[in-house]
Amino acid sequence: MDNSQRREFSRDLNRSSGGFELAFVAAIFGGIGLLLDRWIGTTPVIALIMFFLGIIGTVLKLWIGYDQQMRKLEGEGPWAQRS
Repeated sequence: MDNSQRREFSRDLNRSSGGFELAFVAAIFGGIGLLLDRWIGTTPVIALIMFFLGIIGTVLKLWIGYDQQMRKLEGEGPWAQRS
């Protein structure tokens, strides 16, 4: 496997990690919220808030990364305005 194939393979793995990131961050934040709920003695309010904050944060991160990548690719395309 040469360097260009390794770079492409690494780039593809990075692109496919969004689903795992979304699931794991939500689970970790929800778990931390559940621990805080048990420590404070509340119902799973903090767990739900942390769970949704994890989802929202991860979606925003993925969305911003995707938008930046698309802007970069649009700027490099043959249709891009050159000055």
